[in-house]
Amino acid sequence: MTVTPLTNRPVPPNSNLARAMFVWVTSNASQDPLDTDTDQQALINFLDDTNVGCNVIFLDIWQYLGGGNWTNAKRDKMRQFVDRAKRSGCKVYALCGDLGWGTNQAWVMKNIINPIMAFNSMAQDVSGRFDGIIYDVEYWTDENTYPPSTNLPGFCDLVKATKQITNLEVGCFAAFYLKDNTGTRPSVSYNGKSAQDGEHMMDVCDFVTVGAYRDHAEDNGTDGPGQISLFQPWYDYASQQGKNFGLYCGSETIDIQPAYVTYFGATKAVMETQHTLISNQFRVDGNSTFLGQCVHSYDGWKAMT
Repeated sequence: MTVTPLTNRPVPPNSNLARAMFVWVTSNASQDPLDTDTDQQALINFLDDTNVGCNVIFLDIWQYLGGGNWTNAKRDKMRQFVDRAKRSGCKVYALCGDLGWGTNQAWVMKNIINPIMAFNSMAQDVSGRFDGIIYDVEYWTDENTYPPSTNLPGFCDLVKATKQITNLEVGCFAAFYLKDNTGTRPSVSYNGKSAQDGEHMMDVCDFVTVGAYRDHAEDNGTDGPGQISLFQPWYDYASQQGKNFGLYCGSETIDIQPAYVTYFGATKAVMETQHTLISNQFRVDGNSTFLGQCVHSYDGWKAMT
């Protein structure tokens, strides 16, 4: 069997510019969406499934290309998928990250950026290359070990260095609470500016995926704010900057607690109804700040009916 690109390019719903999806790869072959041609074909076909319309993939690279994991066989398998996804009309970004990367830049350059650059340079055609990089450096989940005062500046330096070295688009994932309109999140100093983490991230990145994780778009009386309210401060700041920058509003689909932060157990159609409300709020003709939805992740989304 060979992996065949889609005949029709995926079309994001609600006239959004993009629809993104996280795709994680584990060391367990049964949880590796790139392991066999059958696995890769299933992922390709899913891109244009009902209520999906995914044209951007954030593809975890560690098990295939990172550090000492690189082999020529793994490279070729990754290359095949990247090529078929891009020939199907998708952009593919290398997904990578760990909590301490903001202060461990030399390691990142050696074990992550160099392999990505090597992968791209070996491609015979543009369809076999990554379009960019997305960092998932969640230092904020353990601020005692990774304080924002050092890890936010280090992360911003890492982003800028990555852009300069690779000449690729570079973005990141961010928890919604790293940017608010109330001053609840403390400010951090970077490059002569005192601001919340989220503002600094938007200043240095080409795009940010905001984890506005709720199972409803609008506020309610049960668990409070919906995705629109959580995303709003990010949109307010980004839309005023007057630069080529984009935001994805993130949704969760895996089985986690509390239940109100994920669409796990819902149908694709139910989640899409909420996505439409979000799109109606932020999609403005001529304004590319709101790119569309980003769904975490392929494992959870494909399990939905």
